[in-house]
Amino acid sequence: MTQTLARTTHSPGQSDNGLPVSTATALPDDFQQCLADAETLECIPLAEMQTLRQRFESNVFNLVVMGEFKRGKSSVINALIGEDVLPVGVVPLTAIATILEYGEESAVHILFQDGTETPADLQALWDFATEKGNPDNKKGVSEVRVSWPSPWLKSGVRLIDTPGIGSVYRHNSDITYGLLPRADAVLLVLSVDQPIGQVEYDFLKQVRDYAGRIFFLLNKADLLTPTDLAESQDFTSRVIAEAMDCSATLFPCSARLALEGRKNDSAEQLAQSGFPAFTEVLKLFLENDKGNALVGSLARGLLRLLFQAKFSAELTLSSLTVPVDELRNKVKAFENKREEMAQEGRDFSILLEAEVRHLADHDVAADVENFKAGLSGEIEARMMKHFDSVRHLSSHELDESLRQYAVERVRTGWDRFRRDEDEKLEAAFHRICTRFSGKINATVDELYRFSSDLFAIPFDAVAADADWGIPSGFYYKFWEAPGSIRLMTTSFLHALPKFLGDRLILKDARKYARELADTQAGRVRYDFAQRLDKSMCAFEKGMCERLTVTLTHIESAVNKGLELAAASGAEADDEAKCLNTRLEALAVLVKRAQLLTEPARSN
Repeated sequence: MTQTLARTTHSPGQSDNGLPVSTATALPDDFQQCLADAETLECIPLAEMQTLRQRFESNVFNLVVMGEFKRGKSSVINALIGEDVLPVGVVPLTAIATILEYGEESAVHILFQDGTETPADLQALWDFATEKGNPDNKKGVSEVRVSWPSPWLKSGVRLIDTPGIGSVYRHNSDITYGLLPRADAVLLVLSVDQPIGQVEYDFLKQVRDYAGRIFFLLNKADLLTPTDLAESQDFTSRVIAEAMDCSATLFPCSARLALEGRKNDSAEQLAQSGFPAFTEVLKLFLENDKGNALVGSLARGLLRLLFQAKFSAELTLSSLTVPVDELRNKVKAFENKREEMAQEGRDFSILLEAEVRHLADHDVAADVENFKAGLSGEIEARMMKHFDSVRHLSSHELDESLRQYAVERVRTGWDRFRRDEDEKLEAAFHRICTRFSGKINATVDELYRFSSDLFAIPFDAVAADADWGIPSGFYYKFWEAPGSIRLMTTSFLHALPKFLGDRLILKDARKYARELADTQAGRVRYDFAQRLDKSMCAFEKGMCERLTVTLTHIESAVNKGLELAAASGAEADDEAKCLNTRLEALAVLVKRAQLLTEPARSN
């Protein structure tokens, strides 16, 4: 994993709280100027440039705290803040992503998956953000935001506490993996009481593809003797180096002692915790490289666009020196390759649609049917108890009570299912899109490499990430029986003697509950299928456009070369001058963008 280096000659100042005041603006300023200069070149798609600018101007830096369950991630954040903000315990606790951002006063807001939001107090974190208070996220929480007057957060940093990977709660791991694309830097928490395992090893390989910088903490160092700690540190460092393919600095520490030292204002406890060695490095990073880490990622995206524009210009320019017959043969070869790549794009679409359809028709359908069967059985069993509790009511009141009970139970059950399934499907859909996005990028690069070999023009491919997900906002219409049919049914039952009518009313209510659950199952399944289809179409459109734009750019350059080959000498000379001027401008921008992406290995 890489890190960006500060390029400032300023001397850092100090704020009232002792934290350094950021003066490292060289890289962000350079990148902003690169964007502005690149936007003046017609050869670069404006939409692509606007996307890069929007990401840059958001100016939000996410420091995501990750690791396997029970490594002490929440404790590390509490130690940084110096307060018992996040819940900690002896069992896996964090179940929902908790985002800490700066606020003049402390505040908590719970964001739900249905788009609603509610303020709460700090104690509410136990009820909404933990596995104990919100098992399997039955309360449908999307994320929790905590505003806190911490110096660490004042510069625009957001600390994100994530559920642990590798726990028995699969949805926790899914949430954490889903947060990777949002990570500008990662604080990976390991622990001395459990050697780094396969789950963490595999996770490291994924983290390094996203974050601009990774910090490694070896927590709970106070549990070991100095000799055992040194052995644990050596083993963990070797595993990290193997997974990351580079050396990395590991900070042994005790978040528990650090928090106690902060709260007691004890320099001795802080020193014993080992935490200051890490916080000093983190301070320097936030001072010098907070913005630079984000710039490095965005600069790679810009560099990819610049290389593509450079290649197209060189392709056209090279045609001026190629004999017309030879050029036509090369154009014919390119056209054959173009059709091959276009067919590959169509094949991708077919495979993508098949996978998403399978997700909807198999996974969702199976989940819906299994849940419906369980819900129907649960309601029928509980309805008998409810019937016994309201049997004293009149026939009309009894009927209304049983039906209302069925409605509420069905509604509550399917709402719970919808929230859980929504989270599961988003993770599954993201994995599909990530895989196909990688395939289409590889196809685009293959097309450039083919053209590079065909026309003897060098081309540099630059990796770029894409993030896809299912748009939020899922609602379904709750079904209720037509009034006229219900009136005829209930009127007949109400006219019977109570000792006979009650049992028939119960039987009818059970049937009503089954029909209601069955109808809702169909609606839920249909709505999920519609959402998946809409999301797939949006992704497929973007995927196909990426390939089409590439084909069009190269084809335009080739056709322009044919035109110039048939043009007069003066016209060809004028075009050559324009192309060389463009290449000079692109070469300057490429060098500037490369400087922004020239990192040192994480250490």
